[in-house]
Amino acid sequence: MTSPVNTSPFNKNLATLTHELGSNLYLYQILEETPNGVMVVNFDHQVLYANPAATKFLGAIHRGLTGSDLHSALGHQNGEMYRRIKEFIKKPEKQQDLRFREEIQIETGESETQILDAVLVYPPSSPGYYLLYLIDITTRKTLEGKLRRRNAFFHNLIESSVDGIIASDMKGNLIIFNQSAQDLLGYDNVEKFKLHVTGLYNPGMAKTILRRMRSDDYGGKGKLRHQELIVKNKHGTDIPVNFSGGIIYDDDQEIATFGIFTDLRAMLRIEEDLEQTHKMLMQSEKMAGLGRLAAGVAHEINNPMSGIMLYSNLIKEDLGDEHPATEDLQTIINEAERCKVIVADLLEFSHQKSYEMALIDINEVIGKTLTVVHNQPLFQNIQINRELDQNLPPIFGNTIRLNQVILNIVVNAAQAMNGKGTLDIISRTRANHDINEVIISDTGPGIEKEVIDQIFEPFFTTKSTGEGTGLGLSVSYAIVKEHKGSIRVTSEPGQGSTFTLRFPAVMENLIGEANEH
Repeated sequence: MTSPVNTSPFNKNLATLTHELGSNLYLYQILEETPNGVMVVNFDHQVLYANPAATKFLGAIHRGLTGSDLHSALGHQNGEMYRRIKEFIKKPEKQQDLRFREEIQIETGESETQILDAVLVYPPSSPGYYLLYLIDITTRKTLEGKLRRRNAFFHNLIESSVDGIIASDMKGNLIIFNQSAQDLLGYDNVEKFKLHVTGLYNPGMAKTILRRMRSDDYGGKGKLRHQELIVKNKHGTDIPVNFSGGIIYDDDQEIATFGIFTDLRAMLRIEEDLEQTHKMLMQSEKMAGLGRLAAGVAHEINNPMSGIMLYSNLIKEDLGDEHPATEDLQTIINEAERCKVIVADLLEFSHQKSYEMALIDINEVIGKTLTVVHNQPLFQNIQINRELDQNLPPIFGNTIRLNQVILNIVVNAAQAMNGKGTLDIISRTRANHDINEVIISDTGPGIEKEVIDQIFEPFFTTKSTGEGTGLGLSVSYAIVKEHKGSIRVTSEPGQGSTFTLRFPAVMENLIGEANEH
């Protein structure tokens, strides 16, 4: 008795496929030996054939996939792939591309995940089934992940650098332009890639840099180290930088250049401040010597002047107002009094007088001084702008002496402007409220560079003979130093002058102690 023949569609498809493969031993052998998984699946999504690689990838015993449901074979975690396959088969219009691909993940049982590239191919010559190729891309994806992490690390390293880092290809098109470079040069994220590398420098400098990089004389071929250059920001302003860079090679082929830009502006400001401090120290030494000399001269002059004035007044009284010599005697007395004023200024300059020091508000000093000059004819056509910080901490000082300092500077500014212009007075705190700063700027003709270092010297003046003694600023300098402060002037011919006064502030926790003393 013969057994009944199973005529189900699956068995028919399997029999047909087995016949086709059996009739072509070469094709069968290729499918069995290929390292990529190959599955033949009917439209009911049952596996008709799976080669050894496919069964290995999907964790099944050899031949164990034949007859199984594709959804079970792929695993529930790949349900989205299975759903797309069903949609692909149901809708003929989606079969126009004849294939699609998707990455799937298979749990291997060793707490590891295998990543497969699943490619569905619909062979139009055999519409009864479709092919599913499985390609192991685990190693590739692992390497891609490592490469992404490494690239992210280097990207973050470049973006986090405090120095500007810029790279370009050999045509000058920008490849890298980190955040510090954007901040340094003023470009945003979009504008930076519209910039050509030559736009960073003065004309011809980009070629000079490349030529130096190719030379052996600046750190070795392909390198350029510690060059002080000028770069251009977005608005064309010159920015001094320290530049180090080089050429990137690929098998001796130049493929890119890079540069590291360190902003030198802060360093140059520090160097300028140090140089100015040095000059002020030298000036202080010179002024101290002149002060001692002035004190001796003042005392030597003061006694004879007192005698001259005394005897001149006695003779004037004896002769009476009607005597012809009375007018000449009065001239002698006036000139002697003028000499005594000069002597008094010399004594001020040489610190021969002491004044009571107390906690004062520098804004009040400025206000009182401006009140004095407000109605003076010299100031009628001068616009005075005040920008005073009302939260200034107090300083130790003497109001009368600091009034003299402010008055000297303000009157000099008015005279320099010939009574017509603008006077700006600013007060503010600096150095985390440790310093009070007063800035007085005018719109006068400025001070020539040849004489700017001499203006605090006694008897130096740019005024005409008889218009000034040359002691105003030297006395002001001495008063400021007496207050533990500093005075500095900056000026450009034709652009006015700016005097900057700085005084140490008194913190709140020290005020009580100061009052006790």
